[in-house]
Amino acid sequence: MSPRLPNLVPAPAAIAGRAAPLWYLGGVLLLAAAYYVGARAAILFAADASKVAYIWPPTGIAVAVLFRAGIRYSPGVLLGALACELQIFPWWVALGIATGNTTGPVVAVAVLRRFSFDPIAGGRRVLYAFLIAGAVGLTITATNALVWRAAAGGLPADDLAASWLTWWLGDTAGLVIVGPPLLTLVCPRADRTSARRAALLFVTALLSALAFTNVVPGSVRGLLIFPPFMLLVWVGMTERLRVGSLHVLILACCAVIGTASGQGAFGHLPLMTKLLMVWALATTAALIVLAMTAALSERERAETALAASAADYQALVDSTPAAIVRYTADGTLTFVNETLCKVLGRGRGALVGQSVLAYIPDMPRAEAVADLPVTQAPSGPAAGASGVIRKPDGSCRWYRWTARRLTTAAGATEFQAVGIDLTERRQAEADRSTLERKMQDAQRLEALGVLAGGVAHDFNHLLAGVLGHADLAVAELPNGHPARTHLATVLNGVAQAGGLTRQLLAYSGKGRFMLRSLGLNELIGQTSELLKVTLPKKVHLALDLDSKLPAVTGDDGQLRQVLMNLIINAGEAIGDRAGTVTVTTAVHELMMDAVSGGVYSPSAPGRFIELIVADTGCGMDDATRAKLFDPFFTTKFAGRGLGLSAVLGIIKGHGGGVRVDSRVGHGTRFTILLPAATVPLATETPAPVAAALTSTPAARPTRRYGTPAPRPGLPAPFAGVPAP
Repeated sequence: MSPRLPNLVPAPAAIAGRAAPLWYLGGVLLLAAAYYVGARAAILFAADASKVAYIWPPTGIAVAVLFRAGIRYSPGVLLGALACELQIFPWWVALGIATGNTTGPVVAVAVLRRFSFDPIAGGRRVLYAFLIAGAVGLTITATNALVWRAAAGGLPADDLAASWLTWWLGDTAGLVIVGPPLLTLVCPRADRTSARRAALLFVTALLSALAFTNVVPGSVRGLLIFPPFMLLVWVGMTERLRVGSLHVLILACCAVIGTASGQGAFGHLPLMTKLLMVWALATTAALIVLAMTAALSERERAETALAASAADYQALVDSTPAAIVRYTADGTLTFVNETLCKVLGRGRGALVGQSVLAYIPDMPRAEAVADLPVTQAPSGPAAGASGVIRKPDGSCRWYRWTARRLTTAAGATEFQAVGIDLTERRQAEADRSTLERKMQDAQRLEALGVLAGGVAHDFNHLLAGVLGHADLAVAELPNGHPARTHLATVLNGVAQAGGLTRQLLAYSGKGRFMLRSLGLNELIGQTSELLKVTLPKKVHLALDLDSKLPAVTGDDGQLRQVLMNLIINAGEAIGDRAGTVTVTTAVHELMMDAVSGGVYSPSAPGRFIELIVADTGCGMDDATRAKLFDPFFTTKFAGRGLGLSAVLGIIKGHGGGVRVDSRVGHGTRFTILLPAATVPLATETPAPVAAALTSTPAARPTRRYGTPAPRPGLPAPFAGVPAP
């Protein structure tokens, strides 16, 4: 039984206590009364005096009630049928016929439930189940009645077939005309739809009354059958079985009542002819409505399934991270999914009809479209396969497109393309390439540092021997000896070579630093006063120093050398043009991700002092910037090229980092990161600038780190150079 159909009588299990038998008995008696009233109405409008009913409504009543209320109420059918048949046949014949009239509907209901009959759902399965159940059940009823009437002895042998057919046709008409309205009966709702349906029922009743009464002349009376019948067809095409069956019932009632009273289109016909005409009209109308409402139900289910499938497909297409488009051969968009709409920042309605090339210039064209995915590499632009999507904010996203040709339902040729966002992948590849390049640079610089350190140590050993022998020679020669002049030249050359050795050690990070807590702002102020004289006249030196800068632990001589190299190089980059060299200091907290992975990054996260030397000079290209810290690389006409390489080594030796930002024609910006000191700034008075520039690390009374101090006999240029 359909779960959407309420039971006509409450189930006994749903009623507690002693009230259950009363409810059941009431339901049985009510069904018996309905059966009897339907039978009396059919006999009342029987065909003349033969008492042959055009339609037998009790069959439809019995099947509908037993299906909705349950087969347990079948005693009600038996009582109603027995009460009706006792008025015509002896009690034993009436009891046999009543038993058959009960068995037929019970079997029909059993068949309906076997087929999971659902009159509200409709469809071909429902229609076939209803017809099969009716054929089986009513065949049992008609055959049983024929047997008992023949046993009573009042039925001639030549009338057996006609009697069986008459009984079967009446039961069939009652089932297909009265059964559907009762099977689909629900409580009506008061709304506009109900009012429209009531108006249509009134029109059907009016047209049927005109066709089966003598209101109109007899010459056109037969033609009036078609208007209600055509209206019935239209109702079957637009309404469900619940409404269409009511129209059939009204048409059948008007036909039976009018024909039984000798009026209307069939009233003047012979007995059997008008019996068959009424039966054919009513049954045909019922079957047409059953078939059309079944087709309507299937169409509605198909449309609902199609809409759900389309919604699921649309949701799948819109929720996928890939961009999906369809466009014609000239590039006109015919479909875009929600992903692409979000990327472009425009609605689907605003995009459809536009040119795809306005948003995706590199979209595959007809000559570049294949039925197989394209095989271009995911990185880099590829004509017809990869390209950019221009977003409203001016930014671009890289997509890789796979396009294929398709034919629409209308026969037109279109192209469908699916794009995968490669922006993050390309960025990851670029970051990986940058990191690999930095690692290669780090390995190259580390190898050069090891080489420079080894060369410096070996060269220092040779210089120590030369210096020792030169000292001995000077000691043995008397004053005024001509050779002393040549030995002084040798000592001066050794001193200059010692300075070169210190720069090589500084580049390799193995130089000796005299560390102390110092103020970077004071160091910058002292050095800038001297450098203002050495800078070109048109170059302005500007200082932007943080007044709350913490102390830094470092070698003031080495840091002064770093500052001098950067400022002098910045002035030379500006040249004879007017420009500005800006020195800025600030303090920052750097996290791990800011210091890891870079070639010139600090060694560990923490609090850093930032020293920035920026100029408005000519800038550097990529090739120059790649070799900037290589030893002996220089862009000057003359020079050793150890200035910036020594700067890198000094800053690395202090645990800091260097970052260079430069573009041709836009100047250069050097950012030096030095770890902030954990001890307060020293209170000692700094040495004068000139003395600081000429003093050596060996002359400063501070802590020493690294290799042992040089021997006392070595001259000042060898301070900081490991002794042999």
